[in-house]
Amino acid sequence: MKAESIALAFILSIWSTGGQGSTTDPPGTDPPDDDPWTRIDDGIDTGYTQKQVAALAEEWPSGSNPESPDSWYEYVAVIDCIPPNSPENPRLEICTWAVTFCEERVPDSFGPRSVIYRRTAYDDGTTSDWVETSPTCFTSSVPPRSGEPAEELTEAMILEQFHRTDFALPEMVIQPPDGQTLVNLPVYFELSWPEAGFEPGEVDTTTIVGHEVRIRPTLVGVTYVTGDGAAIGPTTSLGGPYPTRDITHEYLQAAQVTPYISVEYGGEVSVDGGAWSTIPGSATVEGPASPLQVLTSQNRLYSN
Repeated sequence: MKAESIALAFILSIWSTGGQGSTTDPPGTDPPDDDPWTRIDDGIDTGYTQKQVAALAEEWPSGSNPESPDSWYEYVAVIDCIPPNSPENPRLEICTWAVTFCEERVPDSFGPRSVIYRRTAYDDGTTSDWVETSPTCFTSSVPPRSGEPAEELTEAMILEQFHRTDFALPEMVIQPPDGQTLVNLPVYFELSWPEAGFEPGEVDTTTIVGHEVRIRPTLVGVTYVTGDGAAIGPTTSLGGPYPTRDITHEYLQAAQVTPYISVEYGGEVSVDGGAWSTIPGSATVEGPASPLQVLTSQNRLYSN
């Protein structure tokens, strides 16, 4: 995901050891020169690689292991906008610089830049304090705990959430009003968005596997179903009132009809404050019917 460029602040992350030890060198110890824990770019610590982050799931406190898990490590990725972000509230703020840092310094990552915290949890329900370990731009790969690899956010998850969006149901406004019109008289249709639901341009925000996912519906096309077998569209016109708007229809015979509007929604998605990108799919919703009585008129000659 891309975000607008801003000037980067020079950040030097502090490393410290965590928990009660590990079966491997814990984050924060001085690594050998031939096996660096961190990637350095122009003197700035870019943190763990994706492989190193994923390997955290294999670390256990001293004396514990997958076969005898009487204690384990728990991890949380805190977006590096501190304060107010903390292990208890890791995503209160998604600052632009954290997104841009990863884009410019670690272009093969997905960001935003976060700091990994670790604590030791015990089978009696107690835990140690959170301890800061390493920064990383591979936030989605941080495991929840020892023995449990991170669940990655996928395109399929985003598409499923898009189809769960509470889309606004398009309401039809008809002129002439009051649910009656005459044969061969132009009827003007207009799409009106209700208060409920998300219309094009509004943003639905949710959390999926630890990521803030924002979905913004877009308008692909509108079809005005007239109720007498005809339809106007698909079009991007929202119609409007007499006399200038473009969505009109003439009924040729008397009838009771129930016109309605069908809208095809597309969507855009932003993950963790990143730039918007197109969702590869669409959803079609139909609005409520608007009963309309089509009447005939009779001419009468009156004499004085």
